[in-house]
Amino acid sequence: MKNPTRILGLLLAGGLSLIAHPAKADTSFEFLFSSSSVTNDNQFLLHLAVGNYGYPRRVIEPVLPRLHSIEEDLPVVLFLASASGRPVEFIVGLRSKSLSWSVIFTRVGVPYDLLFVGMDRDPGPPYGKAWGHWKKTPKKLTLSDGDIVGLVDIQTGHRVTGLSALDLARARGKGTSVAVLVADKKGRPHRAEAGDKGAGHGKAGKPGKGGKPGKGK
Repeated sequence: MKNPTRILGLLLAGGLSLIAHPAKADTSFEFLFSSSSVTNDNQFLLHLAVGNYGYPRRVIEPVLPRLHSIEEDLPVVLFLASASGRPVEFIVGLRSKSLSWSVIFTRVGVPYDLLFVGMDRDPGPPYGKAWGHWKKTPKKLTLSDGDIVGLVDIQTGHRVTGLSALDLARARGKGTSVAVLVADKKGRPHRAEAGDKGAGHGKAGKPGKGGKPGKGK
């Protein structure tokens, strides 16, 4: 019979190892840091965003398991951390308390104005209504999580390509995603890597709890 004390010791050692390294590198997140691991346009946009904001891997990687959706939450986290000067982990900590993005914007003192930079005219649907409320009553404006995620994507697309935020918003209304427009502008290294096989405009995947990526749609 195996020594139960030894077995217990091995189990405890393994558990402590997991606790000590909660954000151990996962190949499913590698696309954020390496273009050679990008497989679709949405992953490419996230990869460009991480590189553009300039936060090191040691700052980004540990918080990924705490995000419900890498694709939706990470760009907003980076946007708010940069605009507010607060640490990435601080923003993630607020979000992990199930606070809405509108509440977090207020908590860290970031005005909605930054979401509409470059939109001097009504962009039309899906953001025209939010733009109109912002123009008329900016202090009373409350945006849904969906609107904030979409507007941050537009600002991210502008940031990494220089494309007009207004043009990106209007294209979104015509059914073209920011990720596709960014990839059209910057090229698709994932197609070159895959020999143009199996690389499409798919989503990076919406992770479930713990930030585990799901399958792209």
